[in-house]
Amino acid sequence: MTLSSRLALAMVLLAVVTACIVGAFTYYFLAAAAAPHGVAAAIGHAVLTGGAAAVLLALVLAAGLAQSLSGPLLRITGAATALARGELMPMQGVSEIAVLADVFTQLRARQALLEHTVQSISDAVLVIDADGRIVIANAAAKRLLGVDLSIDIQSTPFRYLLSDGVTRAPASSSPLMRALRGEDIDDMEFVVEARATGVRENVAASARPLRDEAGVLCGAVAVVRNVTEQKRAYQALIDSEQMAQSIVDSALDAFVQTDDSCVILDWSPHAEALMGWTRAEAIGVGVEELIFPEPQRAVHRQWVDRFLSEASADATGGRYETALRHKDGHEFFAEVSLTALRRGDRFIVNAFVRDITAKRAAEEQLFQAQKMDSVGQLTGGIAHDFNNMLTVITGTIEILAEGVQDNPALAGIVKMIDDAANRAAQLTANLLAFARKQPLRPLKTDVNALVEEVVKLLLPTLGRQIEIETVFGEPGWPALVDRSQLSSALVNLAINGRDAMPDGGRLVLRTNNVSFDPHEAAANGLGAGDYVVIEVADTGAGIPAAIRGRIFEPFFSTKQFGTGSGLGLSMVFGFAKQSAGNIVVFSEEGKGATFRIYLPKAHNGPSPQMAAAGDEEMHGGNETILCVEDDDFVRDLVTVRLRSLGYTVISAPNAAEALALVNAGTAFDLLFTDIVMPGNMNGRQLAEKVAGLRRPLRVLYTSGNTFGVLSSNGGVGEGVLLLAKPYRKADLARMVRLSLDRPIDHVGDPIPMPYSVLADVEGFLKENPPKG
Repeated sequence: MTLSSRLALAMVLLAVVTACIVGAFTYYFLAAAAAPHGVAAAIGHAVLTGGAAAVLLALVLAAGLAQSLSGPLLRITGAATALARGELMPMQGVSEIAVLADVFTQLRARQALLEHTVQSISDAVLVIDADGRIVIANAAAKRLLGVDLSIDIQSTPFRYLLSDGVTRAPASSSPLMRALRGEDIDDMEFVVEARATGVRENVAASARPLRDEAGVLCGAVAVVRNVTEQKRAYQALIDSEQMAQSIVDSALDAFVQTDDSCVILDWSPHAEALMGWTRAEAIGVGVEELIFPEPQRAVHRQWVDRFLSEASADATGGRYETALRHKDGHEFFAEVSLTALRRGDRFIVNAFVRDITAKRAAEEQLFQAQKMDSVGQLTGGIAHDFNNMLTVITGTIEILAEGVQDNPALAGIVKMIDDAANRAAQLTANLLAFARKQPLRPLKTDVNALVEEVVKLLLPTLGRQIEIETVFGEPGWPALVDRSQLSSALVNLAINGRDAMPDGGRLVLRTNNVSFDPHEAAANGLGAGDYVVIEVADTGAGIPAAIRGRIFEPFFSTKQFGTGSGLGLSMVFGFAKQSAGNIVVFSEEGKGATFRIYLPKAHNGPSPQMAAAGDEEMHGGNETILCVEDDDFVRDLVTVRLRSLGYTVISAPNAAEALALVNAGTAFDLLFTDIVMPGNMNGRQLAEKVAGLRRPLRVLYTSGNTFGVLSSNGGVGEGVLLLAKPYRKADLARMVRLSLDRPIDHVGDPIPMPYSVLADVEGFLKENPPKG
């Protein structure tokens, strides 16, 4: 019989017994009321006996039923208690208990699934009851917060801080306690710090209150997530963005960001400074319309389209140069460096823009300087070889002139040849000047006085239709310059100015003093320092911009063929450069031209004295001269000339043979050597080796082009004597005699001769006039 049948039977029996007892007593009372006393007593006795028997029977049946019901109920209670402990007790017997067992099994399975789910959650899960006791804490909660079911929420091994990481968080402000007060908490951030180690973790918690069916608060649940790594990654992202923005803002180049349609998305402060447009004006505008000149817009768009079509999924870059337009309308050259970043199916284009206008100008100047230097090397080499030939030609002409001096017809022909040789010599001198290879003798020079002398020479040359004006800066600094070369340069510039004014005009020669800092000096192709400036300005037709960059090139001329060699300005250019200065030109068509020569200021001190030229009478001697010359024709001619002057000549074709003669003990009074020679030794090196073998040594150098052997700055060098090719017999005789006669010390250096200090005293008084 099932437990429910037993309970039903017990209820029926209880009802029957109760009905019998009630019926018996009812009958007793009714019979007693109607019957005599004796009969009533008998009836009552019978009724009581039957009722007692019925009660006894009911008690027996109830005891049996209770015993049959108590066993299953005890087993159900035990199973429920075991289920509360997480255990499952098997139940057998009546079918209802088996059903309950199935229900308990299902409940235990669901409870295990729920516990497993909570434990497997990577975030910490905490549940507290109404008294704040922890009733659920998963493994993540134990790891992160150090809590379990044995402690309450306020007894953890952690300190709790607010999200600033400094302010201590009271227990009442924790998400669970606030949820226990009925609040809903979402993503509240705070910091937990282990008391033992001091290790901190950033966490974010969400909490909700728990209510029973009646709506009464019975606890709270919280989910706590460790966001330390996310915070670090987010902070790293912020730092990276800030760093990138800082780089963009502090970069010397302008930064412009556009989409693949060339619409501006970002515009840095340097972009504002470079191109004039503010950020507010630039954002959202097409970059072509904003900063590109009209002819460059289509070119830029084509370039960007090709650039993006070749871009890969990774960042890719490119660079090009273009003309850009400032807000005020002026154009400048810029170098644009592009980087394309793919964003989905579109591109973001980052561009750094650098103004290269000055760089381009510097590159053009460098290219021009390299071109001029290359041409200078070529012309210098040609002039050197040509001067050797001219030395032979001029020497031969002099011999011919001596032989035909009694024949006027032949003497006239020789004179024509001599004039042509002189013109050729001047041509090579101009070539060497351009090539910066001519030997200079820089002296402390009063530029104002020299200009006055040049003007006196120019007055009859330029003609009456040219008005000459001089403007001198006061006080005028002395310049360190070769006087004869400066005079030639000024004459060349003046003649060019006259030719630019065929109908007359005004020529102004102006002097001034300037001091340049490194930036100003670089802009003028100079080093920092003090300079004397000489301007030659005309009011002629001016120089077209198309040819302005070529006017200093050798053989370039705008004059008609046959009216100019094209070497005048190139000679001036080379002379100024070799003098550690420069020449610049300012000109516009129809507004004349101004040439400005910069020369270094001479330091205070006595002016070096040039060797006296002496008279034109040739003096010879009987000394012995060691002549070293690699050109056979020149060597033969010089040998003949020196012997005709009475000298004994020992000749050598190169430095090696000359040194062998010295080592062999050959006696001589003067070493007369060419500077540029084939082999491992030049003339300067030969002189140094010979000076080491015998002292004192007298040396006279000769060359058609020194190639900087004597001095790195193109000068001859203090105390050095040089006979430049081509030279005449009179020049040869004078320089040889000077080399032999000037006093030298025990090592061969010249002994300074007394000189007049009058010029230096006058110069000092001019610079420092007496007061009062």
